[in-house]
Amino acid sequence: MTRSSTGSTIQLRALRWLPLALLAVSGCQKGEFAPDAKFVDLYVELKLATVGYANDLDKVNQIRRVILAQHQVTPAQFHRETEDLMDHPGSWRRFQEEVVARVEAFQARQASATISTGEMKASGK
Repeated sequence: MTRSSTGSTIQLRALRWLPLALLAVSGCQKGEFAPDAKFVDLYVELKLATVGYANDLDKVNQIRRVILAQHQVTPAQFHRETEDLMDHPGSWRRFQEEVVARVEAFQARQASATISTGEMKASGK
């Protein structure tokens, strides 16, 4: 019993230092990481596919594979680029803000186009 208790105590002591260690490691990240515009475009397309087919996981996965292939990016490359970006919290936040802005702009254009089409049909044009 004492042995497992000692192991738990050591684990708890180690956990106390974890936030400080993570802060030290993240503080060592120098510079900013900025993904290229093509990666931002790719991410936005993948996000739109995920949102557009949220109820059909198989369809989402199929479309994501097609989008990655169109951009000539493997899933491993995409994952690696995303991880690199996430290693820089400020850059990740700005990146996500850009993605959200682009997705919302696309959705607004789609909604506007849908309304315009509906109005044209209603007016008999």
